[in-house]
Amino acid sequence: MPQDHRPRTETRRLMIEIVAESENPLTRTQIVSGLNRKKTPHLINMMDALVDEGIFSRDVVTFHNGVSGYVYSLAKEYVHE
Repeated sequence: MPQDHRPRTETRRLMIEIVAESENPLTRTQIVSGLNRKKTPHLINMMDALVDEGIFSRDVVTFHNGVSGYVYSLAKEYVHE
C-alpha cells in the first residue's frame, strides 16, 4: 500500500501530537507507526531535529531482548501545563 504524502510541517505536528498523547516514552517505530509510515532516515532525522530544537527529549533504553534503542518524550521545557 503506498504511503500518503503529507507536508513536512504536518508530519512534524503529528509526531509531536503522538508523543504528547502517550503516557510513556515512545520508540521510533511506535512514532512512525502512529503516522502510518515505515521508519525511514527522513523520519528519524525529523525526530532528531525535534530533539535539537528542545521539543523532544531522547533517552537510550535497553529493551527486554537486550537491544538498546532510543525512546522519545516531550521535553519538560516544552510541556505546557
